[in-house]
Amino acid sequence: MWMKEAARAPVRLSRTCRGTGSLLILATVATAAAGESAPNLIGNPSFEERSGPEKDGEPWGRGFLDGVSRSPFAAWGYSGFWDNGDYDIKLGQGRTGKLCARLVCRSKGRGGICTEALRVAPGTKLRFSGFFKAVGAQGGACRVNFEGEPGDGWASIALPAKADYDWTEVTGTVTVPKPQKMAGDRVEIYVFIYIQTYGELWIDDITLTPAEK
Repeated sequence: MWMKEAARAPVRLSRTCRGTGSLLILATVATAAAGESAPNLIGNPSFEERSGPEKDGEPWGRGFLDGVSRSPFAAWGYSGFWDNGDYDIKLGQGRTGKLCARLVCRSKGRGGICTEALRVAPGTKLRFSGFFKAVGAQGGACRVNFEGEPGDGWASIALPAKADYDWTEVTGTVTVPKPQKMAGDRVEIYVFIYIQTYGELWIDDITLTPAEK
């Protein structure tokens, strides 16, 4: 996926995130702009579909998603209670559609949302894009974290280190590492979006696609 973008303001974020053991990759932050994307590995990327009644076979609370419960949005899980935090998840006004996800701090720690399992081959280069908005998000950091069979936080993309900003596109490219042990030719990965600040983080229009070679 390559989105049509406005003029970019590159932000170099190459450093080790010591608190999580994840590597902050080179990310690019650009002001929000309309774009097209295809194909997208992430389900319900714009949060327009509600989760509805609980269905058999939902993955929440098992395996890599231990501690994650179902969210109001189809294909997304949620937890607001990591690291002694208390974060609520709410419906927000969407950037392009009717809805977006809002993570709202009630007590600072760590909260977040995550995708269902995405199965990809090791060595695949993936391009991430998402739009974020912050309201009073100070006293910590927000990030996109990649987890699953390759490791707990095998890559991470930092969100803007500002307390308040309007809809902003954040992009980055990651390469899926090969775990020491694997069955078959694909591994399960998950995309987590974490808030570790006060205030609110708004999330919309998330895409993850194979990058052009």
